Amino acid sequence: MTNNTEVILVDVGNSSIKITQVIDGQFSTTEKVSDFKELASLHESSPMIISSVRKLPADILGRPETIILSHKTPLPIRLDYETPETLGADRIAAAVGAHELFPDKDNLVIDFGTCMTIDLIDKTGVFRGGIISPGLRMRMNAMSHFTDQLPDISEEWQTLASGDLGKTTKECLYSGSFWGIIHEINGVLRTLSKDFTSLNTIISGGDAHFFESKLKAHIFAGSKIVQKGLYRIWKYQ
Repeated sequence: MTNNTEVILVDVGNSSIKITQVIDGQFSTTEKVSDFKELASLHESSPMIISSVRKLPADILGRPETIILSHKTPLPIRLDYETPETLGADRIAAAVGAHELFPDKDNLVIDFGTCMTIDLIDKTGVFRGGIISPGLRMRMNAMSHFTDQLPDISEEWQTLASGDLGKTTKECLYSGSFWGIIHEINGVLRTLSKDFTSLNTIISGGDAHFFESKLKAHIFAGSKIVQKGLYRIWKYQ
C-alpha cells in the first residue's frame, strides 16, 4: 500500500466485495476480495468509505477512519424517499455518482445485479425514487424453484436461442426472463421520458453488457458509478 492513498472505496454486494483505491484523485483498477477478513488485513490503516447491502461485522463497523454509507451520511444530493432507512447504500452511491458525472441531466441509473434496480436522480440533485425487480438469474432460478417441472436455465441461458418466442420450454424461460427485462426497462423509459425530456440512462452491474444494445435509449456504461459516488460522498464530508 502506498502512503499517498487518499481513500479505499468498498462496494459490498450480495455476491462480491469490490475494492478500489483512489490515489491523488486517480481510481485504481477495481479488485475483488473474498471476505471481510481479507479486506481488513489488506487495508488495515487506510481510510475507507463502504457501501454495503449486507450486514457488516463488528470489526469493520468499529474500524477507525471508516465511513459506513447510509441515509444518515451527509450527502451532496437530497433523498425524496419516504423510508430512507430502507434505501440501499449502493443505490445512494450510484445516484450521487450519476449526478456527479451528468449534473445537468435527469439521470436514470439501472443496475443489473442480483436484483435489478432502476433509480431516478433529477437535474436538481433530488433522488426521486425507483424500481426494484428480480435480476436475470433470479427470474430463471425462481421459475424452477417455485414449480415442479420447469428447469433452471440460469447456468445455460446463453446457449439458448434469443428470439422473442421460444420453441422449447427452455427457450420460453429464456424469453420470459431476458426479453421481459428489456421490455420492462423500455416501458419505464417510455413512461418517464414524458416528464423528464433530458433523461440520461446509465447502466451498471455484472449483467449490464447483455442488455446495452437492446435498450431504446442512449446508454452510458457506468462500470464505476458506485465508486464515483462513494468518492464524491467521501470528499463531501
